[in-house]
Amino acid sequence: MVKEYQDYSLLLKFFEKFSVSGIAEPYAHEPLMVELDKMMEKNRQMFYLADVMLLDMEFVHKRVRDMFGIEPEKVTAGYFLTTTHPDDLKRHHLIRVKLLSTAQEFYIKKGGKLIISSNVRAKNPGGGYTNMLYQAYAFYSKVPYESVFMILVHTDITGFDHIHKGFHIYVGDDTRLFRFPDKELLMMGSMFSQTEFRIIELVAEGLSAKEIADKLFRSVHTINTHRTNILEKSGKSSMAHVIRDLKGQGML
Repeated sequence: MVKEYQDYSLLLKFFEKFSVSGIAEPYAHEPLMVELDKMMEKNRQMFYLADVMLLDMEFVHKRVRDMFGIEPEKVTAGYFLTTTHPDDLKRHHLIRVKLLSTAQEFYIKKGGKLIISSNVRAKNPGGGYTNMLYQAYAFYSKVPYESVFMILVHTDITGFDHIHKGFHIYVGDDTRLFRFPDKELLMMGSMFSQTEFRIIELVAEGLSAKEIADKLFRSVHTINTHRTNILEKSGKSSMAHVIRDLKGQGML
């Protein structure tokens, strides 16, 4: 990744162009797309533009072939959910539900913007799983027609030492966070491991430490240690506060 590609201004310019003149194929010699192709290659990324209200894919970048092993024209609105690791599927689904419900609110009130970013493991062309950061920027627009659109960037974050043992989640309207993921961005939100998040889910379901230990084949001491770590990471004084915040983000 090189310095000039740290922000996503090219993606916003892409939408501006799309909203005025559309995107014609092939685009190989269009200057904006040439620069975007370079950015996607350097940053190990791909992106797509979608109409959230119609669940319609308006444009899918060609690097989807390299990262997911599918041709751009075959990508549907629900495709990326099917590539998600089973252990991350519930969280990915909840993010999707949050995005769709918020888009409907934006359409009704004729305005709004939302940034959602989180990492999930996604199946790659080799049959394994890649730690992928999904960054969605959803916004109401009257052009090219009235709807809620979304630019969604997929970044291969394999090798990011500060994220590989946990997951990041941000839900809000700070568009400054719609940028190439650095350590500051990835350390925002919930940095829970898969085990910690599963324990949070079980606590939210009303299970005791003993019941969680039996379910996860761990000792009660181990479960209580995880609970302590969860509170330290979140800065909360109780599991109830952790659960409330995650529910507010649409994660539980």
